[in-house]
Amino acid sequence: MIEQFNNFFKRKSLASTYKPTLLKCLLDLGDYNECEGGQWVKKEGDSFTVDLNFVAARFLRYYHPLKFKFNLKQEATSKRIAIYNILETYQNELGVKSTPTKKVFCSEKFKEMREKTIGNDAIKHQVLPKLLNDCNIYKINKGSKSITIQREIIDFMKDNKKILEAALNHMIAEYLEKCNSSPNISTKLEEKINRTTLTKDKFQKIIDMQKSCCFYCKTKGDLFAQEHFLPWNYLFQTENYNIIAACQACNSSKNDRLPHGKYLELIIQRNKSLDSLPMGYSDEFMRNMYENCRIEYHGREKKLWEL
Repeated sequence: MIEQFNNFFKRKSLASTYKPTLLKCLLDLGDYNECEGGQWVKKEGDSFTVDLNFVAARFLRYYHPLKFKFNLKQEATSKRIAIYNILETYQNELGVKSTPTKKVFCSEKFKEMREKTIGNDAIKHQVLPKLLNDCNIYKINKGSKSITIQREIIDFMKDNKKILEAALNHMIAEYLEKCNSSPNISTKLEEKINRTTLTKDKFQKIIDMQKSCCFYCKTKGDLFAQEHFLPWNYLFQTENYNIIAACQACNSSKNDRLPHGKYLELIIQRNKSLDSLPMGYSDEFMRNMYENCRIEYHGREKKLWEL
């Protein structure tokens, strides 16, 4: 059994992220809540019959943040993959600011969306059968939208879930890094991510450098937010070169958008006075990060934020 997974992980290249994501969905068979699709998993002796609704709900959930939160391309060209098109069709019902739970994706409300995912040609006729060439761990049941998988395989996936998930995320990240210049992609694939802040002392130094004035509107005050100049969802880390002190109004107004270029030069000049900068930082680095963020994350044609 372990040989099947080893065969898959030995692959030199991927045509898309569909296959490793499908395997990530199957890992949940050893560890799921009944309200998260338990009605679609039926035990039959030493095997389980799994309705593809179970897989589709997780498939959609894994791609939701990649599409809406991180704006990651899945192709080297501007072409969009089918799962992104399906998510976009239902974005008003799903919401885009936060990722719905597995329970939500398993609800009756999104039955149609799951059915479109199951019936999509790229998944039904390409990924589902072709994955078996690399990792033969299930059987497709002809005439029904289900697969059969042996208990011993589910037990193996349950016992090794963290290791297998990390390996699959690594494969997905390697592929996405070829299509995107967005930093920290591997971290963006993790289920739970804690947003970090600068220490109180480090942030106070930044406030002092700004003479207790908001970086954007220059209003003097004594209560400031740690504002990520390049949006958190793009950079996905908290470094002093990217943190400025902003009043609550400016912080709320800017939100997850990229500031106008006139502010870029201000923060570059500000950074020259910082005590310690991470290895590799330079004016050119900051300008490149800004431009990559504008093109890939913010949107080339989208208006930049300014007062």
